[in-house]
Formats: sequence, structure tokens, C-alpha cells
Amino acid sequence: MQKLIVCLSLFMLTSLVRAQSIEVTASVDKNPVMEGESFILSVVANGDVKRDAFDASILMKDFVVGRTSVSSQTKMVNFDTTRSTTWSTILIPQTKGRYTIPSFNVDGVITKPIEVLVVPASASATSSGRDLFITTKVDVEKAYLQQQIRYTVKLHLGKDLQRGSLTSPTLENADIRQIGKDKEYDEVIDGRRYRIIERSFAIIAQQSGTFTIEGPLFEGEVIDNSRQSFGFFNRSKAVNRVGPSQSITVLPIPSNYDQHWLPSDFVQLDDEWQGNTREFIAGEPITRTITLTAIGVVEEQLPEISSIYPESVKTYPDQAETTTVEKDDTLVAQRKESIAIIPSQAGPLVIPEVRIPWFNTITQKTEYAILAEKTLQILPAAIQPTSAIPVSPTAQTAPEVTPQEPIQTAVNNQAINMPQYWIWLTVALLILWVMTLILWWKHVSSLKAATNQQNNSAVRYTQSEQALWASLEKAINKNIHTDIQKYLSLWLGHYVQDKQAPLAQSLKVIDNQSLDAAVNALLASRYAKRQNQWQSTELQQILRKMRKSGSIKKQTKHNLSPLYPNS
Repeated sequence: MQKLIVCLSLFMLTSLVRAQSIEVTASVDKNPVMEGESFILSVVANGDVKRDAFDASILMKDFVVGRTSVSSQTKMVNFDTTRSTTWSTILIPQTKGRYTIPSFNVDGVITKPIEVLVVPASASATSSGRDLFITTKVDVEKAYLQQQIRYTVKLHLGKDLQRGSLTSPTLENADIRQIGKDKEYDEVIDGRRYRIIERSFAIIAQQSGTFTIEGPLFEGEVIDNSRQSFGFFNRSKAVNRVGPSQSITVLPIPSNYDQHWLPSDFVQLDDEWQGNTREFIAGEPITRTITLTAIGVVEEQLPEISSIYPESVKTYPDQAETTTVEKDDTLVAQRKESIAIIPSQAGPLVIPEVRIPWFNTITQKTEYAILAEKTLQILPAAIQPTSAIPVSPTAQTAPEVTPQEPIQTAVNNQAINMPQYWIWLTVALLILWVMTLILWWKHVSSLKAATNQQNNSAVRYTQSEQALWASLEKAINKNIHTDIQKYLSLWLGHYVQDKQAPLAQSLKVIDNQSLDAAVNALLASRYAKRQNQWQSTELQQILRKMRKSGSIKKQTKHNLSPLYPNS
């Protein structure tokens, strides 16, 4: 017990002697200080202390606290070793007034507090303090929730800048991003020319209330001509400045607003139709792309575009594409949605209007971006083949012109005895006859070509069921989507005994849910931009069962009562 008491006493005595041997002082490099100007707080400890013995976080209440650098120095004179540690912290006051730098406890030693006077920049009698300063502004002091606030920072340089970096402003619960490129120009302020670097930011607050936007911090070096330079190297001076704070009020969403919240200056809806917009054919896909554009918001704020289509069409939407770009120092968000539309029947197709609500921050009213109702004319899937016009073998060849020689002979023999006008009349009739023969030959040739074209078109509808099934199975085995859809439409036309029926009409007549699902999967894999891996096995099995059972009309039985029932 006595040994323990002795050890504790020696430890306390050693700590007391060690504390008395350490000296800690605190000082600032300038006082008073201009508003927004940086100064350096130096804390020096003479003695053996740890490098993390100083904590500057207590200063964040009244100042913008920059980085803290630590340096250690060891000296030995006549075998007497001395050590010192120096902490240098950059402090920037944001508002004028009197501030107290509190005491610091460094390894048990307490420093003395320091009174610092912060004066406005205009109160400075010398111009050296205005070598560099920052100004900030906002375009609106009151904004709605998620409305863009344009924040502008101007860095005024009265001396040549050697290097520097400017941070972004800070605001809790806000999306802050730089918009546009930096602008550089010269301006004369209070009789002194400054080079100005202007930078803009877009701030979108995510919480309502009254907030303070903390100004950005600039750290850099300017060339100091008052110091002596060595050779080709200029002497530079470190500078640090912070921009003034800005107070804003963020208004909440109006209580009577029950739509998707989209605050903006301008919102627009556009659509594009791919391909020939004058000829839409039943059974063939139509790609429609709708674009929603909004100013002063980001892509995450855009709503989904809800478009409604009639039940007579099948729709296959693609994944939406969103982006946010910068234009004229403002944010522009876009959302693109593409959808493949397949009409199943000919005739007029009415596409209902599309409405997107948004809140106009200028008029403070709810408005709608509208795509007007559209009516599309859908043509039949295939032109009905007309009956071929019978052409006799004699009509396909030009008639012989054997009478020509007798006529010419008569003309030559009677030319002397006939009056002059009869000769010219005969020549005119001969020319008209030759022209008639030429036109007749052209007419017969075009009629023959049209007949051949119609016969070739009719082959599509007169192929045998066995040939169509062989072509369909070949396409299914090779998994070629275009050929599968082509021969499936033709074979199903045979199956329902309506060879001119489009695919959609045949499916409606058959009314087989499994077949509908398999065909929808085929069409989705073909018309979607991101094609998925579709397997034709299920479709092939369904078709084989249908073919085995026979055509749809063969399966129909008419259970009529006999005309003369047996008694």
C-alpha cells in the first residue's frame, strides 16, 4: 500500500513538473480584420506535446474554419534539446462585429482568449485589403419547394492569380450543381480595375422553411509584388476568402394542390411518329415517341407520361429515357417514352389526348401540358385480290396490218386521177391508224402486265396449306421473327378459312388464350428496342395441336333437329 502511494505521488509530481515546463501561446496575424477576409490563428506549444493536442472545432460557431497545418521543430544547443509545435488555422469571419477566440487546453495548459474586431470592407482605409473579395446573389429570395434558385458568385481579383480553387455554396437538404461555364471579364470598382470570374449554381431545396446559403470558400495564391523575387520565380501570397451568406425562404406545396408537384417556368409535351405518317397499315407496328420537357427542374422530378390507347390496339412500351442538360444558365430536364402500337383493324383510330399537370412558378397557378387528340387512318392489312380480266390470245397480240399494202397501192395508183385533197386525207387517216395500232399495243401490254401482277399477288392467297405449314415450321425452327409472323398470318388465314384475314382478326376468331400469349411474346420480342430472348417452342406446340384438330370450321358441328323425326 505504501509503494502504491509513493508511485502515485511520483506520477503526479512528474505531471506537474511537465505541465510547468510546457508553454502555450495563441496569437493572430492581423487585428482588426475585414469582413470576409481571412486571418491566421497560431497556437505555439514549447515542449513535448502530441500533434493532435489542439482542436479548432470550437471556432466553427463564429468563423469559417479552414485547414489547420501542424509543424514541429527540434533544437539542440549544448546538448540541451528543446521542442516546439505550431498549429496554424485559417479563420474567416462572415459578419462584422466583435468576436472572442476562446481559450484552448493544450496538454493541460490553458491559453488566453483573444478579442478580434471585424469591420466592414468599406471601412478599410487601405486598398491592400481589397486585392481579392467575393460577392454572391440569388435571383429570388422566396421560392417554392424544389424550384430552381439561381445562385451567382463573383470572384474579384485585384492582383494576378497564380492558383486557386473555389468551392460550391452549401445548404442542407438541397441539390446544388454548377450550371454553365465560368465567365471572365474586367470591371472598374471604386476606381480600381478588377478581373472578375463569375460562376453560377442551381440550387433546388428539398425542404421548406427559412435557410441560409453559406457562401463558397476560395483558397489560392496571388502574386505579391511587394516581396522580393528570386530569379524567374515570383513571390506569391496565400489568400483565403469566403462569400457572404444569403437568406432564402422556401415555400411549401400549396395545401389545395393534389397533382404531381412539378414547379417550373415552362413545360411542354411533344410527340413523334416513326416512318410514313400518312400510311398506317393494320398489323404493322407504329412507333410513337413522347417527350416531356421542363425548365428549372432535374430529371428525377419529372412524372411518368400516362397515355391511354383504345382496346383495338396492342402496345409495347420501352423503358423511359431521362436526362438533365444545361442551357442558357438554367437546368432543362427531359423524359422520353417510346411505345410500339399495333392496330388490329382498318379504319379510323382515335388516340386520346395526353395531359401533364405542372405548377407555374411565375403565375403561381396550375397549368397543363397537352398533346391534342389524334385520329389515324389505318389501311387494310392487304389489298383484296381482284378477279383477273380474261384476255383472249388474239387480244394479246397486235392485229396484223395486211390491209396497209392495198391501201397504199390504191393511193399510188389513183393519185393522178384523184383530187389533191383526197391524197392528204388518205395520208392523215393512215397516220391515225398507225397511231391507233401503237396505242392498242401499249394497252394490251399494260393489261397483260397488270394481269401477271395480280396473278402473282394471288399466289400468296392460293398457296396450299401444306406449303404454308412447311414454310411456317421452317421459320419457327430457325427462329426468324419476320418469317414467323409472315407465314403465321397466312396459315391462320387458311385455318379460319378466310385467306385475306390479318393476323389480329384470325386470332380474334380462334379465341385461344395460349396462342394469344405466344403471339404477343413474339411481337414484343420483335418490336421492342431492347429485344429479349424469345423461344418458339411453345408457339410451335400450340400450332401443331391446332393443325392436328383441323380447321376451325371443320370443328364446328351443326346439331339440327331432323326434319322428319322418327316416331
